[in-house]
Amino acid sequence: MQSFPTLTRSRPATRISPVKVRLVFRLLALFALILAFAAGYKVSEYRNGKNRIVVTAASGVPPTDFAIPLPEGSTKITISDPQQGNVELASFTVRRDANSITGLPHEERFIAPRLPLSYDDAVFFRHELTGLIVNSDSRWQRAIRLRNWLATGRYSVALPGLGTRVPREAYLEMREGKPVLCGNLAEIYVALCESAGLIARTVGLSLIVRDGTFGSDTHAGAEIWLPELGGWIYQDPTFNCYWTVDGRPASALQLHTALMNGNDVRPVPANPKATALLENYYIDPRLLFRHISYEYRPGGPLLYYVDSHLEPLNLRDRNWIQSDDSTIFQDLDVTGKRLVERKGEVAAGIFAQLIGDVLFIRDRRDQNRGIRVRSSSGIVQVCSYEHWRAEELGLFQGKNYAQNGSFDVSGIVQGVAAGWNISGPTEVLSTLGGQGMAAQTGGRLWQRIAVEPGKRYLMYAKISVARGSLMWSLVDAGKGMESRGVVRPTQMTEIVSDVVECRSGYLDVSFELPEAGGFRVMNVIVTNLGSNAVQHMQQALPTIESARR
Repeated sequence: MQSFPTLTRSRPATRISPVKVRLVFRLLALFALILAFAAGYKVSEYRNGKNRIVVTAASGVPPTDFAIPLPEGSTKITISDPQQGNVELASFTVRRDANSITGLPHEERFIAPRLPLSYDDAVFFRHELTGLIVNSDSRWQRAIRLRNWLATGRYSVALPGLGTRVPREAYLEMREGKPVLCGNLAEIYVALCESAGLIARTVGLSLIVRDGTFGSDTHAGAEIWLPELGGWIYQDPTFNCYWTVDGRPASALQLHTALMNGNDVRPVPANPKATALLENYYIDPRLLFRHISYEYRPGGPLLYYVDSHLEPLNLRDRNWIQSDDSTIFQDLDVTGKRLVERKGEVAAGIFAQLIGDVLFIRDRRDQNRGIRVRSSSGIVQVCSYEHWRAEELGLFQGKNYAQNGSFDVSGIVQGVAAGWNISGPTEVLSTLGGQGMAAQTGGRLWQRIAVEPGKRYLMYAKISVARGSLMWSLVDAGKGMESRGVVRPTQMTEIVSDVVECRSGYLDVSFELPEAGGFRVMNVIVTNLGSNAVQHMQQALPTIESARR
């Protein structure tokens, strides 16, 4: 994609009207802008026309992740960059002999055991629980009794939550009336359980991973080790409930698997108050089991369960340890964990990662993503996470509150699509193939949307950034919840916001240039996230089309 022109005005050599000079510059800039858009479509058509790569979603987005189920024997993988004349970025050979796979980057990693509750803190919490625990209680009964006791305490759940990661300090600050968050409650609950003779750990949950990091829709709960029920059982002190899979209490990993497979996942709340908390939460809490992770020491490595259906966490940061081996997550962790992580950088910003017997090639370069992957045997599949994420969350099922029907044809002066506004030092506007805009720092394309207050909304958009970077946002106009992100120069990308609950009845959709640049926006959708989002997700789990070479 070519860059948007930067408009500069030089002193005219002849006596030409300044108005005519400005007009000529604007026409030239607009012409260059149209050529850039056209070039982008030609590149997209060229890439989609190649029969060696199967694009699963007709989104026009350059593929960044590829999945290669490895057949028996040797497979040569070649990675090239179509934006640089198909220059080869990496080439290597992988061999599979039954369950043994060689030829891939790998590293043995060790996760230190979680820190036990100190003796003094255990004595303190046992004193707080005086008279609550009955010796005849089973471990399951103790876990439930402790969760109910914590839920009956007087505390407020609100931002920013407590800064301390020491359970005793957090408990005392909570009793003083300081607001807490789910993570604080989870750590306090784990400490209470340990003081009562149980083995417990915290677990992190997230609805979305975007570009290697968790979205804002995150949660934290706890797991209790109950061998009589099969191992770890998830308990949620925030919602005062546990969860079942097909009627049986389940671990976080079992809940994740059931959710992704479409099995029956239900909460068992302790009382009507807990039922109301679950029903009134701003998203369906079951969706939070999509991504699960464990942090055994505050600030230490985080163990993340990587699922082939989902975009993984950060591949560069050594603090993110990823595994798809369920036994690692089920084993007791009092003595630490040792595992082999099968991933590594095969070229600058290009990663290979093995999940089961499927090899993933992931483009994580900072700019100009979009690679071509070839396999000497077997198949190559394309992963389009943002498009899948939109499908999974039921994004295309409801009404679109945004106005963008005039992106292609507009009679409004300067080429601003109907329903949209501009502000800041704008240089060029065009509605050809989407709302195009070039501007200096602070240039902004935005729209205020009337929605139903008290409901939850998501935004989806296709964006092409030619120059500079672009900040997008979906914000409650009443200074409430918001979701933001940054898109760097790319031929085409898709974005899906976090969930935003609107209380004011108005949402602001905005695309702003924090520095001079140019961009094009198309197909903006803002829709309500209905209560049947889980059903939509389970019906729309990605099924990757493939073709044999």
